[in-house]
Amino acid sequence: MDNILEIKNLTKVYNDAGGEIKVLDGVSLQVKKGKFIVFIGPSGSGKSTLLNIIGLLDKATSGEVFFEGKDILKLKEDKRAKLRLGKFGFVFQFDSLLPDFTVLENVNMPSLLKGKSNFERAKKLLAKFGIEALSDKMPPSISGGEKQRVAIARALMNSPKLLLADEPTGNLDGERKERIFKDFAAAASEGLTVLMVTHDVKAAEFADECYRIAEGKITLCS
Repeated sequence: MDNILEIKNLTKVYNDAGGEIKVLDGVSLQVKKGKFIVFIGPSGSGKSTLLNIIGLLDKATSGEVFFEGKDILKLKEDKRAKLRLGKFGFVFQFDSLLPDFTVLENVNMPSLLKGKSNFERAKKLLAKFGIEALSDKMPPSISGGEKQRVAIARALMNSPKLLLADEPTGNLDGERKERIFKDFAAAASEGLTVLMVTHDVKAAEFADECYRIAEGKITLCS
């Protein structure tokens, strides 16, 4: 099966005092395994909503999301939680590292949630990203770029099939942004599927595919 992810006619509608707001309007997309896909759009365009629905952090109004051939939007909450922990990795704009735990302990945390600590893998991931020297440091003492690389290592701890990144470079300068884009491209080259939403058009230079999101629709970047 070439497509690890298939989205069909995905719609998300919010209701407020002014009426209905259609954030996603019949979005359809196929994603092959081992691709780095970037979604570019301004704030409020629906890109984070799309990512959150794929990651089972939000619910769609209608439509289907197939992951490895199964419509995951039909799963019950316990199955959703298991899928998020075992096969999805998440990286957000704010690193969300736990300040009272060391870098190594933070990276190891997802394995603890699965009931089996694996500090050796955590160490290897830190080494993979060239930040093994940070193992014993506390998150408040390291830079923003270092925090995001730690967050990526943590997201890979349980060997996910799909990495979902929501504005992961929003608080970084140009050089640190580019390093994160390269990290994602390298991970995709090793077989991980990476979906990233951003307003940074430079990300497209490192991606296998780029889509723009506007008014609830997605189109290929020109």
